[in-house]
Amino acid sequence: MVARHRKQRRATEIPVSSFSDIAFLLIIFFILATTLVQITGVITEIPSGEKAESQQNDESPNVQLQGKKIFFNEDRVDMKQFRQRLAKLNLYKKTGDDKVILLEASGNVTYQQYFDVMASISAAGGVTAILQEED
Repeated sequence: MVARHRKQRRATEIPVSSFSDIAFLLIIFFILATTLVQITGVITEIPSGEKAESQQNDESPNVQLQGKKIFFNEDRVDMKQFRQRLAKLNLYKKTGDDKVILLEASGNVTYQQYFDVMASISAAGGVTAILQEED
C-alpha cells in the first residue's frame, strides 16, 4: 500500500487583530498633535484711567473716530495718512506720557476700524488711552 502523504498547509492568514489598535492610537496621536487654529492679535499697553487732571498732557495727539471718518488732531485723514502722521511722531524714541495717543470713538464705528486704529498706534510705538464720555 502506498501511503499518500498529505502536505500540510500552513496557515496563510496574517494576524491583523492588533492593526485596529495601532490605527486607533495613531488617530488619537494625530488629533492631539495637530494645531488647528493659530490666534493672532495685537498686544497693547493701556494706561490706567486714574490720572489727575493737573497731570494730563494737553499736547497728546488726539484721534477721533466718527462713523467711517478718522480725525487726527481735528484734521480728517484716511488710514494711510494716519499711519504716516504716527510715523512722524517717532513714538519709539519717546518715553512715558509722550507715547500716549488719545482715542475717542462716537457714532457707528465698526470693530474692524477701531482695531485697525489701535493696531496702527501700537505698531508705531504708541500707547492707546481710550476716552469715554461721562454720564
